Amino acid sequence: MANTSLLQVRTDPADREKAAAILESLGTNLSAVVNMLLKQIIITESIPFEVKLNHPAYTMEQGIRETRATLAMEGMNLTDEEIQMLTDYNNKKVSGDELRRMIIASANGTGPDEPAEDL
Repeated sequence: MANTSLLQVRTDPADREKAAAILESLGTNLSAVVNMLLKQIIITESIPFEVKLNHPAYTMEQGIRETRATLAMEGMNLTDEEIQMLTDYNNKKVSGDELRRMIIASANGTGPDEPAEDL
């Protein structure tokens, strides 16, 4: 057997178990995958997958201007209520699913907590 050294990594036990089960179904194991990762780091001299912060492409104001301009091309207006909805979504005060339910309820003339059929 080749000369090896021990590498210890702290990780969440549940994550380790889930990853180990997936890798076993793929016919490999954590040790082999860690060794593949290390080899790829050496070969590419980088992290072999993208690591980045998720910066939005637009500021909120730019996004509202873009949306307003797009709607204007269709002869539609962006209301203060819709701007508030966009702002709440951007500030994570409302989820995409909640916002979708609110929009569908508004279009159907029902309350946001009432069951509404999709358009």
